[in-house]
Amino acid sequence: MYSALSNKDLLFQISVNADKKAFGELFKRYHEKMVSFALYYLPIYEEAEDVVSDVFVNLLKKHVQLKDIENFDGYVYFSVKNLCLNRIKRNNNKPNLFTISSEMDHVSTSDYSQPLNELLNNELRAFYSTLVEGLPCKRKLVFKMIKEDSLKIAEVAKLLEITEKTVKKHLELAIKDMRLGIQSYLEINGKEKKIAEEKRKVEKAFV
Repeated sequence: MYSALSNKDLLFQISVNADKKAFGELFKRYHEKMVSFALYYLPIYEEAEDVVSDVFVNLLKKHVQLKDIENFDGYVYFSVKNLCLNRIKRNNNKPNLFTISSEMDHVSTSDYSQPLNELLNNELRAFYSTLVEGLPCKRKLVFKMIKEDSLKIAEVAKLLEITEKTVKKHLELAIKDMRLGIQSYLEINGKEKKIAEEKRKVEKAFV
């Protein structure tokens, strides 16, 4: 039941009814990827996990306000980032942020913000998830934040403290890798008619 609810519905249940199961579902959706995000600032897994746990504890403490959050993805990302930077300040370390790679200098830029895997069938969606996890870490984080969490390019740039142009370049390369991977998969595993149909879906998903 709870897995079918939108984030907004979960936040309402938590805020109004102090629903522990709704909070558990929200935690399940965000814990792993927030820990992965925190690891870009904190090199030790236990520290990253502690920060994410603190964020969720804070959410629980002020649960009555959660129903008023319009963009929960942006809210939780920025909350994790801020606590990571506070932890770094206490440890007197510098954040391990992205550096601009020369391999991306030639890539053109455009704005990609729509979800993409909703058009794909279950088997292809599973392969899509494998491809995402196999992306280089920089591309994977940017790709997930924009294509899966629907954050805007400007939000991602601010979170990662890089330029919007660099975000777009990471995304462009990630999409290129994903498109090639999925098309190769279809050519190897599908029949001709199915290949043509799924290729059209892939192209539609990535524009």
